[in-house]
Amino acid sequence: MAILSPKRVESALWLLAYASLAVAVGVESDWGRTWQWPLPDTSVASQPPANPDLTEPYKLPPADTFLETAMRPVFVVSRQPPPPPPAVVPVQLMKKGQFVLTGVTIVPSGKFAFLVEKAGNKNRTVTEGQDINGIKVKEITTETVVLSQYNDSEVLTLRASRGPAATVGPEPPPAQGAAVPPGGDAQAQPGGAKPVRRQNSAARPPAAEPNNQPPDQ
Repeated sequence: MAILSPKRVESALWLLAYASLAVAVGVESDWGRTWQWPLPDTSVASQPPANPDLTEPYKLPPADTFLETAMRPVFVVSRQPPPPPPAVVPVQLMKKGQFVLTGVTIVPSGKFAFLVEKAGNKNRTVTEGQDINGIKVKEITTETVVLSQYNDSEVLTLRASRGPAATVGPEPPPAQGAAVPPGGDAQAQPGGAKPVRRQNSAARPPAAEPNNQPPDQ
């Protein structure tokens, strides 16, 4: 029983382990035939590390780049300037007083108006609905003509032509035998009208009173 003591069993196990390791090494190396002396240097030569490709260093853009941002309104939520005001379209007005209405003719075939253009004193004959100098003849009546342009209108009224003014000539002498009213002269009026009494510009002198006093002695 002394042969199977714990110390001997432990020693036997270690010897078995070493023997197994030696056999494994011999099998792998073909019992030393695959070894070559000296062994080739399989170490990799040390090389300096390559510099990695880095991006360019960050640089602030010029100050003018932020000018647009700085000019934006601060107290507006959108930080956007207000839209520009709408373009003001000039209002075109009708040039009035270019024509004078001198006559109107209305026949079954149409309505005609006779106008006189003040610029150049030209006579124009137009019909209803016709354009003249960019102005439309909107309506023609017996006494008026309506012109329209740019949502504006002008009414021309027919003016009756007046004859020459009556001139006052010298008074004709009274006919013989005609009764002259006291205090004025009679002037014959055409058409049997009542004569008009005209006062003399100069007053007549008073009649002389009779002298009834006796002559001086």
